[in-house]
Amino acid sequence: MAKPANRSQLMDRFGAVQLNTVWSWCAVNEAEKSVYLSVWTDHVDKVDGVTTYTLQGPAWGVNELGRKSAARNDHDEKLSLVFDQGYRAFGYFIEAKDRSGIPREIADIRTSFVMEMKLSRSDDGWVTGTPIRRIEVR
Repeated sequence: MAKPANRSQLMDRFGAVQLNTVWSWCAVNEAEKSVYLSVWTDHVDKVDGVTTYTLQGPAWGVNELGRKSAARNDHDEKLSLVFDQGYRAFGYFIEAKDRSGIPREIADIRTSFVMEMKLSRSDDGWVTGTPIRRIEVR
């Protein structure tokens, strides 16, 4: 089977459904209780030698009036599945066209693998993911 060419094909490979194929930041496979989250490759940090990725900042997808975008609401719902209902989290990696662009645009999606991740949420609203296991897409 050929490597998926885009995010939709990657999510199809894992049986995950996106709320919207254009603006969704995530997808879910209800049967396997798995959530697939987009991970910006440049939102990475090492904390005590452990690689972590920022998956959501408190202001991401929130406008100047405090209203959340449809994509942010969808992301919050999927994160709730992980934090509150025991779904497993996986990340697929995306690269930004312009790292300082707002809103960000996707230049490339790595479709040859996903990473199972352990998620954490800080008291001030940051969500991070630590890779646990790499899963090759064949």
